[in-house]
Amino acid sequence: MQPASNLVPAQTSPVLRDDAAEIVDLPPVRKEETMSMKLFCPILATLALFVAGCEEGTTRKDVAKAEKKVLNEQQDVDQAKADANVKIAAQKDDVEKTRRETMKPVIEDSTGQIGANEKVAAEQKDVDKTKADANAAIQKEQTDVQGAKEELQDTKAKFKQTEERDAFATQVDQQLATADQRIDQLKKDKDAAKDAAAKQPIQDKIDKLQAQRDRVKDALGEMKKADVLKWQDHQKNVQTQSAELDKLLQDNA
Repeated sequence: MQPASNLVPAQTSPVLRDDAAEIVDLPPVRKEETMSMKLFCPILATLALFVAGCEEGTTRKDVAKAEKKVLNEQQDVDQAKADANVKIAAQKDDVEKTRRETMKPVIEDSTGQIGANEKVAAEQKDVDKTKADANAAIQKEQTDVQGAKEELQDTKAKFKQTEERDAFATQVDQQLATADQRIDQLKKDKDAAKDAAAKQPIQDKIDKLQAQRDRVKDALGEMKKADVLKWQDHQKNVQTQSAELDKLLQDNA
């Protein structure tokens, strides 16, 4: 079995600076669009499985879906950063406004000045808390991105194995078709035989070919039903049965 590709390393969570409200310079993405795609993708997956039939496998559509999921998760990160930029900028404006108010020359007692300073400190704490919350939200979204990337790598590995399995199965199906044609011809030869003595050797050939043909088909069916990453565990049995069928076909050519 081909090994899956190495996983993409996780991104480092951004740390918000005290001297700047901006996290990244990225345009905001509408959240409703991202959520709609997250809800719609499972529906597409279910439909694809129904159309493909009962044999487990991975298609190009599955790979495209996994790639789209990575993009959607990254858009969630961008959205979280954009939302944080807006909120932090607004809160910093409040801090600066309050600080300017405290610096105006007014006649008041020391208690009033202390109260104003406490208000500035409280608003600065709000800014710090918003930054911490934003970093946590961004880290969560980046974890989702990493998970989506790992899922994409797994999907690509399964798709590769699916293509290899199906190519092998196609070759065996062609051999089965050849066996069916040979069996049909032998049946015609039997019908054309003049007596029982001439018919019996032909029937023996038919029975051997039919039995081995059925063994190949059964082995192929088991391989197709196996997990796509484990199909090669069943390949050897199919090859063994197929080789025996090929020998019988050559003997009865």
